[in-house]
Amino acid sequence: MESLTARTARMIQSQIDEAGLGAGDRLGTLAELCDQFGVSRTVIREAIAALAADGILESRHGVGVFVAEDMAETSRRRDSAVLQTMSQFSGSFMDMLELRMAFEVHAAGLAAQRKSLAQEGAIWSAARDFEAAVAADRALDEKDFAFHQAIIQATNNTAFLEFFSLMGARILPTATLSRQEHPTLVTDAYIEHTVQEHRAICHEISGGNAESAREAMRAHLSRVHNRYRGLLFQGM
Repeated sequence: MESLTARTARMIQSQIDEAGLGAGDRLGTLAELCDQFGVSRTVIREAIAALAADGILESRHGVGVFVAEDMAETSRRRDSAVLQTMSQFSGSFMDMLELRMAFEVHAAGLAAQRKSLAQEGAIWSAARDFEAAVAADRALDEKDFAFHQAIIQATNNTAFLEFFSLMGARILPTATLSRQEHPTLVTDAYIEHTVQEHRAICHEISGGNAESAREAMRAHLSRVHNRYRGLLFQGM
């Protein structure tokens, strides 16, 4: 079971990521952070110490807690190491899609259990943005990515968010939801199914039902993967 210190450290890291805080930005005093996260000073101190050891935070006596000045370099080195590992992966594109299935299905369950009200709202907002793009016949890939990213953010797991960002940049193809480029695969009916699946995922996450959220995501990604198979057959 995750300790209170580990959970608090994860929540602080998620706040940094979601707020887009950078080197030198102030998070607050120990007392302010205790109130914000609803934990004792001992837990906050331990969480900050753990994040400081990772090069993410630094505590300045009498002033407060800040994002470390070298956080960008720490993040760059970590991303570089992950990308190097991924570049050595010998699996096929479809192997990568199966990895995505396992990853995002589990993430949907975590989001159902861990989401904040703001994160829940962001998921619904991303789903509505996708629907608005459909109605206006605009590009859908970016909106679809934003929907899935909002779910990953609601896991409140920094490693999940980092991996998803890397996966999106290095693994997932672009322009696959284009009705103009792939009219036989991306039909109006397919898009309408996608809208309904997004809504189903939103409802299950909002309801806090982890298993149902996982099943809704699994059903959605199964159809997505069938589309990718069709695109591969056509030469993408």
